[in-house]
Amino acid sequence: MKMGDQILEEFSPEKAEIIGLLCAEGSYYNSFTDCWLYYPNRDKSYFRKNKQTTYIQFANFDINLLNHFKNLVYEVYNYNASFSSDRIRICNRNVIKDLLKYTDYGHLKWKVPVNVLKGDNDVKIRFIRGFFDGEGTTSTTVRMFSTNERGLRNISLLLEQLNIKNTFNGPCYKEGRKPYFYIYIRKCDENKFLSMINPVSKIRQ
Repeated sequence: MKMGDQILEEFSPEKAEIIGLLCAEGSYYNSFTDCWLYYPNRDKSYFRKNKQTTYIQFANFDINLLNHFKNLVYEVYNYNASFSSDRIRICNRNVIKDLLKYTDYGHLKWKVPVNVLKGDNDVKIRFIRGFFDGEGTTSTTVRMFSTNERGLRNISLLLEQLNIKNTFNGPCYKEGRKPYFYIYIRKCDENKFLSMINPVSKIRQ
């Protein structure tokens, strides 16, 4: 079946994890430029006006997490995303259109989709796993960070719905950085959280 026929209508846990990863480390680009393009089959260059460049990108330095994201995208959309050393780009417009139905992407733009807020526990868990793998830490304490207060408060709500005790903190300030917020998983529920979420990259040693 063609790519357009492969986009799943139901909101699966796998799709929730993709969106969680993108909310943490994703961005959406859509630009128009005037440029010359060379066509090898014609051995000639042509001027293109308002050439559109659009893609959704996931960036991370963890090669295992990049591979995990790429595999999730293939599993959900039957699409091989473009892979480079520290990022994966989704250029297929059908996939981009579907992902943009749920939220925009960018540090201050993302939100927890209604499909996650109203989803079952598996959907909630997989979204949190994606976000935590991108913006979490298990160093000393278990925390998640974001400059997006509203989005992070909704993740705190998801944790409460899963009976994970947590504390929302912020705004916090560091020189040269935007104010940020963080969720602290209570010590009594750290093991419960890590066992339930089962992160791919943020594994406590």
